[in-house]
Amino acid sequence: MISLLLLDLDGVIVYEMAPPHVQTLELIRLHDFLVNRLEATGIPVVVLTHRSRAEAWLILDCAGVRQRVAGLVAAEDILRAALAYGNPWQLLRKGLRKSWALPAIERRYQVARKNIAFLDDRLDNIHDLVDNGVGLALHAPSGLNDDGSLISFDFEQVVCVLRDWEGDTTVPVQPITPRILAQSEWRRTGVSTGTLAMRPLNQVRRFGRSVRNFVRRRRAFNIRKPLDRC
Repeated sequence: MISLLLLDLDGVIVYEMAPPHVQTLELIRLHDFLVNRLEATGIPVVVLTHRSRAEAWLILDCAGVRQRVAGLVAAEDILRAALAYGNPWQLLRKGLRKSWALPAIERRYQVARKNIAFLDDRLDNIHDLVDNGVGLALHAPSGLNDDGSLISFDFEQVVCVLRDWEGDTTVPVQPITPRILAQSEWRRTGVSTGTLAMRPLNQVRRFGRSVRNFVRRRRAFNIRKPLDRC
């Protein structure tokens, strides 16, 4: 039985649209009546995001669901958990993985991870949490088509999957059916997180990502180098 839903933000409840599709960076709400949909799950909803707390609260305000979520686990919280349950080398090598936060989430909300569901649009996040024991993961379709339409989904399907799940761990990842949102259907907010992008935590994360990419390129070069000599 699912006792807690971990909810991502980007590509799940909002899409941050960039030029040339809009004049300036802007958050687009992806769902109407989202508060009602979250209520219909019948379980607590906790936001788990790589965004900073300031960015996350801004997004939740734009989506109109700030008062509905039971908690927020943002990048700062994941970092603290990573340092508590891992070590700096693992953090540098693996990055800010959401699974670092699972022990703290279990303890705070008194729920075993096998009874937790996770909704995210990125498969790397999904596999990370499933590999670390989350009972159910829902893969939200997300993206931008060439014609400017958005790829999203109907949140009602998420509610149905959560209600119908009976603990079958043989299929831990459930895909959600895509839904296309034409530009005429966009729920524009006129708000962006651009002013928060240069906060220290975000800059540190970008530096760590650059280091990991550099290490990967060096490893790939060293593997190919002997072959080039043959």
